[in-house]
Amino acid sequence: MWIKKSADVEVSKELEFENQNIDKTDAYEVTITEAYLKESSDEQSKSMSLVINAETKDGDNVKTYFTVTGRDGETYFKTTHKGKEVKKQHFGLSIANSVFLMLLKQEIFDIEPAKTSFKQWNKENKEMESCTGDGFPELIGKKVGVCVQMIKKINGKDSSQYPEIAHFFDLATGLFAEEEPSNRRKLDRWLSSAKEYKVVEEKEVKSSFGKKPEEKKQNKWSKS
Repeated sequence: MWIKKSADVEVSKELEFENQNIDKTDAYEVTITEAYLKESSDEQSKSMSLVINAETKDGDNVKTYFTVTGRDGETYFKTTHKGKEVKKQHFGLSIANSVFLMLLKQEIFDIEPAKTSFKQWNKENKEMESCTGDGFPELIGKKVGVCVQMIKKINGKDSSQYPEIAHFFDLATGLFAEEEPSNRRKLDRWLSSAKEYKVVEEKEVKSSFGKKPEEKKQNKWSKS
């Protein structure tokens, strides 16, 4: 016998998926099921993300972490433009703010977080568990359009794929937040230019100082 069958192993039945993810780059109508804040696990970091989980009518999911504050606890980062230092809002915060404008007619800055429920993976018990934390329960149950970009993460010979919300849009008009009607909607432009996968490559950077592997993101697009 080349492998041994264990009697105490739970067998998953075919075509029974508990949490199936969206698997194609496209525009979707979804219902927001979770909207909670998550702090960094690094004690030296003050970064925080807004986690939004959404579901299609077919039960396919997409969960995305939108950066609200950086490691320094600020909602912006500093960069240099034409020789001058400028402050730029974190892109994730801008995208997250757009869904507040569309669904609640307010900015994320004007709404105080409140207690909300969500599910989180427990590494020790190896199962999903119900949790309570700060978030925005006002968003739960709201329908909205999302542009979903499939991500292909490559680390050496290993690779993984997952969906990510790139933009939100109004279901009635197809317009992005604060976009004026025109014959060149941003949604149409995104759909015409979006590729099947956005590739993210992780490379280990060797250092005599014993630095940990760093993640290198490339602006490279590829079809599988």
